[in-house]
Amino acid sequence: MATFDDPGIANERTALAWQRTALSIVGGAAILARLRAADLAVLAVPLALAAMLGLWVLFESRGRYRRTVRAERRGGRAPAALTLATALIALSELFALLR
Repeated sequence: MATFDDPGIANERTALAWQRTALSIVGGAAILARLRAADLAVLAVPLALAAMLGLWVLFESRGRYRRTVRAERRGGRAPAALTLATALIALSELFALLR
């Protein structure tokens, strides 16, 4: 049983949550590309960018966990990348719906 003074459990859960979120972004971009194959010529760039940002966040979350174990300071690049990737997917879908 884990104790409350164990610093590794919260960091590990946070890293896993970031990884799940990043994989969801990549999966969402892939699904949207598959469903909107007719509009793929127009949507390819934003969806590819969203997928690359999601993959970057996935690898960043792994590095972030290692850095927090060593108590290094974290930046806000990963949340910004996830926000941008989500916005790109949403705008791509909005464009496809209005077209």
